[in-house]
Formats: sequence, C-alpha cells, structure tokens
Amino acid sequence: MTATPATGGAGISTVEKVMMGVAAAASALVLGLEFGSAGEIAVFVVSALTLVMLAWLLGAATEQLGEHLGPRIAGSLNATLGNLPELVVVVLLINEAKKSPELIEVAKASMIGSVLGNVLFVLGLAFLLGGLRHGTQTFRRSFASLMSTMMILAVAAIAVPDLILLQHDEGSEHLTGLSIAIAVVLLVIYVASTWYFMKDSDDAHAPSAAHEARWSRRAAVTTLVVSAVGVGVVSEALVGSMEHTIQQVGISASFMGFILVPVVGNIAEHLVAVQLAWRNQMDFGVTIALGSSVQVALLIVPLAVFFSHLVGNPIDLTFEPRQLLALGLAALIVPTLVSDGESTWIEGLQLMALYAVIAIGFWY
Repeated sequence: MTATPATGGAGISTVEKVMMGVAAAASALVLGLEFGSAGEIAVFVVSALTLVMLAWLLGAATEQLGEHLGPRIAGSLNATLGNLPELVVVVLLINEAKKSPELIEVAKASMIGSVLGNVLFVLGLAFLLGGLRHGTQTFRRSFASLMSTMMILAVAAIAVPDLILLQHDEGSEHLTGLSIAIAVVLLVIYVASTWYFMKDSDDAHAPSAAHEARWSRRAAVTTLVVSAVGVGVVSEALVGSMEHTIQQVGISASFMGFILVPVVGNIAEHLVAVQLAWRNQMDFGVTIALGSSVQVALLIVPLAVFFSHLVGNPIDLTFEPRQLLALGLAALIVPTLVSDGESTWIEGLQLMALYAVIAIGFWY
C-alpha cells in the first residue's frame, strides 16, 4: 500500500472533527464534576459516555494509522490499542481495590466480560449486519481457526486454578504461585503468536487489505496519543466513582464488571469491526473481534496479575463458576461457527442471543 503523505489523504471529516471537540469538552466536564461537588452517579455516567467517545476516537486514529502500515499490522494494531481503555480500567480497579476490595471482583469480571463481549456481541453484530446487507460473507478460515485455537488454550489455562481447587482444598495455598506461572505462560504464547502473525505466517493468515488511509500519519498519531491520555484521565474518574455507584444504584459488582465496563471500554472494537463488516471487509472485522478477545486473555490477564503484585494487592486467577461456564460456552460455539470461513446473519443472531442470555444471568 502506498503511504499517504504527511499532509495528504482526504482528511479528517466534519463528523470526526465534531467528535473531537465534543470529547475534549466532555473530558473537561468530567474533571469539573470530579473535583466539584457533583454526585458519584453523575461522575460515573458522564465519565462512561466520555470514555465511549474517546475510545471511538482512539479506534478511528488506530485504524487510520494501521492503514498507513499495511493490513497485517493494521489488524493487530486495532485489536491491541482498541484494548487500551480496558487495560487502563483494569489497572485502576486493581489499584483502587486496596481501599475497596469489592473492586477486585469487578476487575476480574471485566476481563472475562471483555473476552465474551468481543467474541459474542461484537462478532455477532458484525455477522448480523454484514449478513443482512451482503448475504453470506467469507473470511480466511485459517486465520479464524488460529484465533479460535488460541482462545481455547487461554480459556483452558484460566480455568486451571479453579479446577485444582475443586480437586484439592490445599491447592489454595499455592494459588498465588500458580496464577503467576499461568500468567507467564499466557504472556509467552501472546508474544510468540504475535511474532508468528507479524513475521512468519503466510498470506493465508493475514487479513485482506483495508481502504486507503484518509488521515495523514501525523494526524493519526497525534489523535491517538491525545485520546490515549484522555482515556487514562477519564478512566480514573470512572473507577473512582464506581464503588458508590454500585451501592447507590443497587447493581451487582459482577454485572458492573462483566457487562458495563467491557461495553464502555471496548466500544472501539464494536464500532470498527461492525463498520468493516458493513463494508464487506469481513477478514479485517474478524481479525479485530477475535484478535481483541485473544489479546485480553493472553495479554491483559497476565499483565493484571503482574501489576497486582507490583502495587501490593495481588490477585489470583480464580473466577466465579458462571463466568467460567460462559467463557467455556463461547470457546465451544465460536470455533464451530467460524470453521467454514463463512458468516451469515442468522449466525450473528445466534451469537448475540447467547450473549443476551448470559447478560440476563449476570443481572441476578
């Protein structure tokens, strides 16, 4: 692909410029509410909406930068930086949990919920809308199979601590060491798979090319950096108001972490993957949806474990049985649906239906 000159390309659209202005104003409002006398619920709601806008801008800038660098890097870049809001929120939740232990469960649930949100809701919505517009769509089966295999591996690894506890009660004494060891293995697999995808895999594992970049490289990098800083600032306000919001609204910490936090943090993947499916670029859309889920499991989970030890608030890789069950169901159904390299709207509806059932179960 020929790179767009630093000042070239079609440029940033009017809608994108408006979104940048609104996001900047909303970020300033979040700071005003946080340091003012506003209630915690108001801070939480405004922070969540602002984070959605910043995540959208982050996703747009990442997509444009990725298209300067080629389709193979673009897919990985979208999935990696699209998960930045999720990583920031998880890190802040773990740090804040030193004062509010309940937030540890929110952090754990958000990681599982992020995986499920991407493989069930995002991929399902992409299949649904793309299928309604284009009929049966195709994508590279070999890449989808590679991602599915890594997801199954990650789910199996994450489930090991709970399986050991079921068999041996004394296993609880070794949970910390076991969790660190599993985190190391997951991180090694992530690094190796990234290297394989970027360097060693053939074209059958690479997504098809995206459209030519509209933004200049400088505009993409600047927007990406500013959006990332904004994500960090707004996420801190979001996490700081979360405990009181849970108590005042009366929702469970599990639902907050499993559904609400991933939806807010992963809006970039939601929008980009669905837009690509709508444009009949299903290769790229599947790369983002499946790749993002794998990166949460193989990268964010181990980083969360390591960070928790750095701040003196260690977490282990034990989860609620219903969280592991939901994760296992997704790991079973997704490989089945993507194994033929084709997607239809009814398959998308099936994925979204499973996500809806799981979400209802976590409400109670």
